[in-house]
Formats: sequence, C-alpha cells, structure tokens
Amino acid sequence: MTLRFFNYPIPVLLVTVVFFAVPFLNFFAIAALYDLDLEHFSMIFSRIQPWQYVFSGLSAIIAYGLIAKKKFGYYLFLCFSFLSLTYNAWMVLSVTLGKKFFLAGIRIHTSDVIWNMAVTTVLLGIVFYFLRREIAAPYLSGKRRGWRTKYRETHPIPFHWANSDGEREGDGQTINISRNGILIPLPAHHFLKVGDPINLLLKLEKESRDPVSISVHAKIVRIDEEDDGSEIAGVQLLFQINQKEEKQIYEAFLARVFAPRYPVSNPVNFSGKNNQICQGTLLNVSMEGLYIETSSVLGQDQICNVKIQTRSGEISVGGVVRWSNPQGKYGKPSGFGIQIDTIENKNLFRIWIWKQRFKLFHGR
Repeated sequence: MTLRFFNYPIPVLLVTVVFFAVPFLNFFAIAALYDLDLEHFSMIFSRIQPWQYVFSGLSAIIAYGLIAKKKFGYYLFLCFSFLSLTYNAWMVLSVTLGKKFFLAGIRIHTSDVIWNMAVTTVLLGIVFYFLRREIAAPYLSGKRRGWRTKYRETHPIPFHWANSDGEREGDGQTINISRNGILIPLPAHHFLKVGDPINLLLKLEKESRDPVSISVHAKIVRIDEEDDGSEIAGVQLLFQINQKEEKQIYEAFLARVFAPRYPVSNPVNFSGKNNQICQGTLLNVSMEGLYIETSSVLGQDQICNVKIQTRSGEISVGGVVRWSNPQGKYGKPSGFGIQIDTIENKNLFRIWIWKQRFKLFHGR
C-alpha cells in the first residue's frame, strides 16, 4: 500500500513522522514535567538528560534516512531499537535489585519501569515489522532494488513487450526477476507511463535447458532514469486464472535461479572460446551458477571454463555466460555470470558449497 502522491509506503511515512516528532515531543514533555514556559529554552535544554539527546539525535537521523530512502536509516533504527531495549532492560534489572530512579523529583516505581519496557518493546516490534515488510517494495533501493527481504536476482531473460493496443513494442533482456515482477530496460521514445498495461513474452528454459516461451499480462509500476539517461521499468506480472501452466513454468524456472547463493572471494582462472587464460575473483556461487569479478569480461552466450582455487583443491566447472556486465551496472562490479552445465569434481564442489552454507552472516 503506497501513498501515490509521495510514492512512499504509508507505513514508512507514518514511522518517519513519528521519528521526526521524537525530539519535539521530548522537548515538550520536559517542559510540561518541570512546569516550564516554552520560552525558557535554556532551562528546558538543561534538564534534558544526555541519553535523551542521544535518542533524539538518532531519531532525527533515522527519519531523514527513511524519507531520503537511505539504507543507513534502517540500520540506525536497528541500533536505536537495540539501545532502547538495552536501556529499558537495565532499568528493569536495576529497580528489581533495589535501585531507585527519580524524574523531576518524583520516584519512578517498578511497575512503571516494567510497563514502559513492555510498551517500548511492542511499539518497536510493530515498527520493525512494517519497515522490514516495506524493504521488499521499490522503496529503499529505488533503481536496483538491491536491499530487500524477498528474493530478486540479477538474471537476463530475453523478452518482448507490446502495449495493450499493439502500437508500441520493444525487445530486450531483463535486469532482474522475482516471483511477482521484473525490471527491464526501456527503449528511447517508449511513451509508456506508470500504470500502463503491457503484454510480455518471456523466453525461459526448462530444466533440460530446452527453450520455452510464456505470455503474461503485466503492468508498469515504476519508471526510473539511469545515470546514462536511459530508462528502466519495474513491471508487475499478472498471471491470469487460466494461466496455471505458464505460472508453473515460470516458478519452476525461478526455483533454479533462486538456488541458495553464497558470497565468496576465491581467485579463479577462466577461459572463453579463444582459450586465453584470464583471472578474476569469484564473488558468489550456487549449485546452478556463479558470478566472477574481472576486467576481462566475456560476452553473453560464450562457453566458459572456470577453475576455482579453494583450500580443498582446485574445482573445475564449465558453463555458459548468461549475463555480461562490463560496465559494472545494477549494483554489481564489472564481470559476468555463468550458468553451470558441467562440474568435473562434483563431490568436492558439493562439499565446498556445503561449507559456504554454514558460514555466518551470509546474504543474497
């Protein structure tokens, strides 16, 4: 659910307003607590505790980060939540051990401290739920959608689109895909607008690598301009009730694309059609594919052989370049992605993948 005028999710707007209001609410609360006139700024500020300044400052920065669509806004919210809950837990522990707390000369009772912690925990939990849910929307990462909880993989799928009346059309390859939508490049003078319906023809592959095409209705949900002046469009896929087979083909294809992928940093040697040996760094890997960072970028659809250097020994895989990214666009460094077709030492590869699986702090 979004507020169309601002193009922000309503929960994010509400949370932003609340965090913007925290410093002001703190100021007015202290003034009311000590029965001070609002004109006496210096007296009010002198009674604000250092920890209140910290929380007010964090709130203002969090609000700015959320409204400006910055990732640090969410990270600081997590820090804010951790500090708030830690402080409240310390307060509860202290009063249960007999420590006395006073505010404006009035003693704070144990029940009040516990009640305050319960309310704080519930409110922060509600905020966390809504912010985390909205990360999946085109909000915090407007162009690349690189920060989210729902999977969206950088993957090229050949496509053809036509508007509802068939007067305008275009071809290309998807930038990334998800279960509900895709991100596609747009040609110049496309004349599409947000909300326009289009018809898509997606050219996929079966598990046997046989080509298969599906048609699906879709809707333009956003259009963004890239640094080079070109435009990209976020497209929502709208499978109809009578398109169960097409949806099953698409989801089966995604099941392979979304194979668990693990970040690594292993040196690799690779060769293309001319058998020239080049070097690079393996950035992520799955049982289905891998991405290599290198300045010697291979072109799309080239056959590639890769030798991965690991502590357990050298692993040789072969495959096809499915995505060539020499310019380092869409949040990826210069390099290319490979769809794995053959693995020489499959058991060693599986064991190595298994080890990566259990490393801490993995992300997609």
